[in-house]
Amino acid sequence: MTGTVRGLFVKPTKGAKPLSLESVVTGERGLEGDYHTRFASKRQILLMSSNILEELDLEPGEIFENVIVEGLDVMALPGGQRLRIGQSLVEVTVPCEPCDQMDGIRYGLKEALRDKRGMFVKVVTGGAIRIGDPVEVLCRESAAENSLK
Repeated sequence: MTGTVRGLFVKPTKGAKPLSLESVVTGERGLEGDYHTRFASKRQILLMSSNILEELDLEPGEIFENVIVEGLDVMALPGGQRLRIGQSLVEVTVPCEPCDQMDGIRYGLKEALRDKRGMFVKVVTGGAIRIGDPVEVLCRESAAENSLK
């Protein structure tokens, strides 16, 4: 099962507008240059399926997602699932629950995003991610082997 990276965004400071990038490097705490890398957390990088943005008529980056994935239902990924995104190996941690901030973007958006907001991942092995890179869902055996490389 694979998808494709269609968007990359970082927020350089709290409250800043997300910046669209062509490529980004992941480190042990998330996306380099992103405000959230200052905090050790299971919520390092937010993956979002592109079809949800289209369904809800949202612009890429508008709801503070980090990686937009086309061709893969990220909400169907279980916790612990490993993914190869470009050169980076990540592991799914928890779903992102929509917060009140969503209704500040558009009234009713918080409810519309329930069970669709995306999945957080944490970095296992850092590396570059670029627009157009594959997002590969790894089987459990492959994930263990890839983490040793």
